[in-house]
Amino acid sequence: MHSDRRPFREFDDSEDAEALRLARRVVRGLSLSMRHVVIAPGSRSAPLAYALAEAEQLGAIRLHVRIDERSAAFTALGIALDSGQPAGVVTTSGTAVGNLTPAVMEADMAGVPLVAITADRPEELHGTGANQTTWQHGMFAGRVRDEIHLEQGEVRLEPVSRDDMLSAETQVALLMRQASESRGKGPGPVHLNIGFRDPLVPREPEEGAPAVPQRWARRPVRPQAPVQPAVHLQGGALMDQLDAEEREAAREQIRRSLRAVQDIARDVRTVFVLGHDAPPEAAQLALELGHPVLAEPTSGARDADAAVPAYRLILQAPASSAGGRLTAEIQRVVVAGRPTLSRPVQRLLSADSVEAVQYQPAGVGWHDHRLPRPVEHDLERIREFAGAPPAGWLDTWLRVGRRVQQVVDRELDPVGAMSSVRAAQLVAETVRTPLLLGSSSVIRDVDLAARLTMHGPARLVALRGLSGIDGNVSAASGIALSRERRVTALVGDLTFLHDLNALLLPSREQVPSVDVVVINDAGGAIFDQLEHGDVGRRPGKGEAVERLFGTPQAVDLAQIAAGFGVEHRGVGTREQLQQALAHPDDRLGVRIIEVRTDRHGLRDLHTRMKDGVAAL
Repeated sequence: MHSDRRPFREFDDSEDAEALRLARRVVRGLSLSMRHVVIAPGSRSAPLAYALAEAEQLGAIRLHVRIDERSAAFTALGIALDSGQPAGVVTTSGTAVGNLTPAVMEADMAGVPLVAITADRPEELHGTGANQTTWQHGMFAGRVRDEIHLEQGEVRLEPVSRDDMLSAETQVALLMRQASESRGKGPGPVHLNIGFRDPLVPREPEEGAPAVPQRWARRPVRPQAPVQPAVHLQGGALMDQLDAEEREAAREQIRRSLRAVQDIARDVRTVFVLGHDAPPEAAQLALELGHPVLAEPTSGARDADAAVPAYRLILQAPASSAGGRLTAEIQRVVVAGRPTLSRPVQRLLSADSVEAVQYQPAGVGWHDHRLPRPVEHDLERIREFAGAPPAGWLDTWLRVGRRVQQVVDRELDPVGAMSSVRAAQLVAETVRTPLLLGSSSVIRDVDLAARLTMHGPARLVALRGLSGIDGNVSAASGIALSRERRVTALVGDLTFLHDLNALLLPSREQVPSVDVVVINDAGGAIFDQLEHGDVGRRPGKGEAVERLFGTPQAVDLAQIAAGFGVEHRGVGTREQLQQALAHPDDRLGVRIIEVRTDRHGLRDLHTRMKDGVAAL
């Protein structure tokens, strides 16, 4: 339909290159809800680079430059994971786009609003053999909440009104809404692909024209809310912080909850399994009803009053032990969040004698209709399902949990070199900064052994969408940039080596403040705890299993740190590790804290723990 209305203009850049004009309108659409963009260098993405630099100069956005696209993507992922707001990563065309795939996959399954912004060759160059040209639109199909392609020369630059649906700015703004508010699957990644034509640089300004860009960029409509630490469910401590009116309101809520208990089934032996990113109200409900909580470290409820320590060892204890008898009594399980860390939990959820339900108040991307348990969105229905426990149900679990924790501590206490489990326990129980837990063994060691309190890490995070070992250090850097404070990353040696480009920063960039604690056991420790460890102990199989799964390495991390110009500190005792972690605000930049351990004794360590729990 033809419109006689004149274009609606807030600024006039009509004399500039069309690629720059399109890029500015893209940035205007992004900056409605985005504060951070990470960009990797490239020629086809140059219009975006120039527009973002102008926007940063105007105070509309914070721009971070990285050399490697994969590291750039995980840095943006860390920013979005921490802030809960969309964060963008910009690349040029070709294989640069493919390097975003791991971060997009993680963002999809973890529900993180990562925005992949990829420059493309114009349509007429596709299919002609043009350099650095591939089919980018749809590259992330099935992994993004939405995607759009803007082609220079076809999309409207000058809107005819403030809400012109065909303008580039409006289309980008609507895509951003899908990243934050996508229906059905919840927040997640989106893909913006843009075909730019030459010229890709700004036109030379006329003589006498101002060098400072026009005020075309705008700041977010929604101010970025400060990230709040997780709510710690310590009843007495919270009550002490309330005034008289608030305490009475809290007591009234408890009385209402108690009255509600009168209307539900009694003597139901239920446990709450809280996995990654569990809704906080699930732990609160468990506490109100008096059911035990089996909480993974990144559930946000590990320090709750009802959280059972060392629960994994209880679940795998033999039937004749205290833990085994308690596990056999479980009738129902309420699952909240996504539990992924232990096979004993998965065996519990699949047991024929146990009825399980998934509490999920909002859409998520990590499962569909094939989830082998019903999904319930209403918390009151969860209350009815869980029922009221018999007297002493929670207290018994907590008592057994404390005894099992004593077994763990006793096995980790011997004088001498630290095991990786003891190092992970100490870091998790010591740091007060936000703490990112690397995938593979590290997060499982924390889950097994660490006692977390409300005075522990400011926030515990991990990349549990797909649980890969790539991008962990980069994600920690993104969290540090988002928070503007020091962050601790606890990773294994292979996870660290897999993301060395996180240390590769352009010399003029802001250096994130990150303590990277590397538990270096010269290879992959997790496989020896799995069935591959059994295979490796068969005659003639040990060498092959070590080569294929242990992947031994002898890299000198001190030399790596020196090459990147990063501080390195080696520690060998608990006291040295505690000293290295002390006073985090007294230093800036990246620092590597290397803890050398021996993975070959871990299987025996875990066996001793299991034997100790079996004897309870």
